[in-house]
Amino acid sequence: MIQHYSPGSSWNRQNARRYEPSCRHGANGMKTTPHDPNGNVTVSVELPLSAGTLELELVVPAGPTRPGQMIPLFQALTNTFVEIGESQATAAGRSVSCRKGCGACCRQPVPVSEIEARHLRELVDAIPEPRRSVVLERFAVARRRAEEAGLLPLLSAPELHEPMDIQSAVTDYFRLGIACPFLEEESCSIHAVRPTSCREYLVTSPAEKCAEFKPEGIHRVPIPARVSKAIKCFDADRGERPNHWIPLILAPEWAETHPDPSEPQIGTEVFQRFHDR
Repeated sequence: MIQHYSPGSSWNRQNARRYEPSCRHGANGMKTTPHDPNGNVTVSVELPLSAGTLELELVVPAGPTRPGQMIPLFQALTNTFVEIGESQATAAGRSVSCRKGCGACCRQPVPVSEIEARHLRELVDAIPEPRRSVVLERFAVARRRAEEAGLLPLLSAPELHEPMDIQSAVTDYFRLGIACPFLEEESCSIHAVRPTSCREYLVTSPAEKCAEFKPEGIHRVPIPARVSKAIKCFDADRGERPNHWIPLILAPEWAETHPDPSEPQIGTEVFQRFHDR
C-alpha cells in the first residue's frame, strides 16, 4: 500500500517558519487531478514557508477511505518534514546524533494518536508466532510496571491532569527504564512503520544527554510541521479532549476496546481534513 503514496517536494531551506496543519475546513493551495485506473487521485499541495513554499504531490485513494488507511501517507509526509529539519540543522553546522543502537528515547512514554494506536495493534496482530507472544508480553510487563509505579492514571488520561504533573510522570516513567516493546538490541524492530512522533524526535546533542533525560541538555531538531499533532484531528473525542494522547505501551489494549468509529469518506476529503487550517 505504501508504494501508492509518492510525496515529492521542492522547498527553500532558508528561514522556514513553523507550519502546523490543523483541522479547520476551507483549504486553499490544494489541487487534485482525475483519478487513475488504479482508483487513486494525485493531490498537489502548497504549504507556505517564510521564504517560499513546500510543494508536494501525493497519491491518495479516490474512493471511500478511512483515516487509518492513509497512515503510510502521513508517515511519508513526516519523513519529508524531518528531512527539511535535518537539512536546516546541517546548514547551521549541527548534525543529528541519533544512530541505530541508541535507544534512550525508546524509554519515554511515546504518545500516539487514536488512528496510530489501532495501526500498532494491527502490526502486533500481524507478527507471526512465537514472536507475537514475546512482544505482547513486553506490552504487559510495561503496563504492569507503570501501574505499580502509580503512573497509569496520569499517562492513560493526560488531558485530565496539569502539564507539570504529566511532565513529572514522563520523567518518572523514563527513570523506570521501561523499554518500548518493539525495541530489540537497542534498535527499533518496526522502524519502517514506527509512529510519527518517533520519526519527529531527532536531536543534535550528544547521545548521553538523552540517557540522562535532562531537557536543558537535549537539543531537538526543529521541523516545519508536526504530523503527529495534525493527525489528532481524526480522534473521535478531539473536540472534548484536545490534549488527549495514548501511550504506546497501552495502544494495543486501547485499540481492542475502541474500534474505528469513522465512516469512509472520499480520499481527498480525508486528506483535506488533515491539510486544512
